[in-house]
Amino acid sequence: MTSTGGEIAALSGPFMNPYPEGNLGVIEEGAYADILLIDGNPLEDFSVVGTGDQWFGADPRPESPETIRLIMKDGVIYKNTLD
Repeated sequence: MTSTGGEIAALSGPFMNPYPEGNLGVIEEGAYADILLIDGNPLEDFSVVGTGDQWFGADPRPESPETIRLIMKDGVIYKNTLD
């Protein structure tokens, strides 16, 4: 999903592309990538990306397991439980 979003943002030029000097939606040297590494398949069960006690004002949801193993934004790792 992010590669398509990156392509669309790049096509929009400076209007919507926050990083015009780098590639978006790819994992390669010099590119801008935000990465979530998750245990599980969000296409089968979206709760693996995490849940809150409420989802956009809906009824409270049950807690999800700790499935997000790595969070990286702009090349900086904010969480890493892969050890």
